[in-house]
Amino acid sequence: MGAVLREGFEVVAKLINPMMPHLAEELWQTMGHKTMLADEPWPKAIDSLLIDDTVTIAVQVMGKLRATLELPKDCDSKTAEEAALKIENVVAAMNGKPAKKVVVVPNRIINVVI
Repeated sequence: MGAVLREGFEVVAKLINPMMPHLAEELWQTMGHKTMLADEPWPKAIDSLLIDDTVTIAVQVMGKLRATLELPKDCDSKTAEEAALKIENVVAAMNGKPAKKVVVVPNRIINVVI
C-alpha cells in the first residue's frame, strides 16, 4: 500500500471513530497498528492547504448568467473584465454589440451591460 494511500486510510479511520468505533478499531488493527485507535490524537488540519488561490466568478450579460470563470483570488478588475469578454457564450449573448458598461464585483460576479 502506498504511503499516501495508507495515510489517507488512517485519517478516515480516525474520523469515523466517533460514529463507528468498532469498525474504525477493526480497520486500525487491520492496517497493522498495535495501539488502540481511541488512544490516538485527532488529525490536525494543515492551514496552508485550506486557503483557496482561485475563485469561481459568475459572468452575466444583461443580468442573465452566461458563464462562470475561474480567476485568481483578488485579481484586478481590468483582468477580470478582459477574461469575461473573451468567453464564447458572453460574446454570443452580446450579438456583436459593444459593452456599454462592465460591472465587476471582486471575487463575486461580472455583469456586462449592452
